[in-house]
Amino acid sequence: MKTFSIVVPVHNEEKWLPFFLKSVCSQNLLPEELILIDDNSIDRTKKIMLDYQKKNNFIRVFSYKSSTEHMPGAKVVNAFLFGYSKLTKPYDLIFKLDADLVLPAKYFQLIINAFSNHRIGIVGGVLIELSKKGKWENSHPMKKDHVRGGLKAYSTVCYKRIGGLIPEMGWDTIDEILATYHGYEVKVLNNLKVKHLRPIGNVYSRNTSFMQGKAFYKMRYGLIIGTLSCLKGFLIKKSFSFLFWSILGLLNGYLKKEPYIVTKNQGEFIRSYRFKSIFKSIN
Repeated sequence: MKTFSIVVPVHNEEKWLPFFLKSVCSQNLLPEELILIDDNSIDRTKKIMLDYQKKNNFIRVFSYKSSTEHMPGAKVVNAFLFGYSKLTKPYDLIFKLDADLVLPAKYFQLIINAFSNHRIGIVGGVLIELSKKGKWENSHPMKKDHVRGGLKAYSTVCYKRIGGLIPEMGWDTIDEILATYHGYEVKVLNNLKVKHLRPIGNVYSRNTSFMQGKAFYKMRYGLIIGTLSCLKGFLIKKSFSFLFWSILGLLNGYLKKEPYIVTKNQGEFIRSYRFKSIFKSIN
């Protein structure tokens, strides 16, 4: 049986954290280490963490002070990377989980089973949220081969091959593309439903939309694929504001000549990959 460890960045999650920790601690398989990172919480989050640490010897709690600046994507990844550096025991798989989830029974076992194929590099379940009708359902449908950022599991060889997580917006897309680039597969277990207690907002702020467009530039999408990605986002979100600000962010990347976050060869692969993905979703 493969061993695994978990890193969870946490910020002001006192309302949801107890449910998450209970669902982890009641699993039939437990991690080598569960690293909880308190990232500038001002509520009872850290106290809840410490209470669970006292009762479970595999839990370790650390404090981390990330930037107070609004940094979509970068903030949570930096906290994760800090937690990742605190791991001390050997493991075969590394999980990055959010603290507002409720894992179903045997979640870890089913994820581990999916890694029996050595070509699999990233695995995850499917997030479901409580609808206005009171039903748990997938309110944010994604590509069938995309694992949401809140419930990623990586094989250690894949994680190291892709160079770890990149603290930029779009990190949970670039990791999967780079995994594919290096010959790994991404697997979504569609029957493995994970309750997401804090709904994801449908409204993108100007800054978030702007940063999304700039991320397209940094990932070497190029002007054509970058613009098509902005248009695809517009069709999904049905927001002219998103379209305007994301394209502005894309152009800003060119004007300021922002540093790329992938190599030239990786960029060529990414453009081909995204081009096929965009038109596949349209047809």
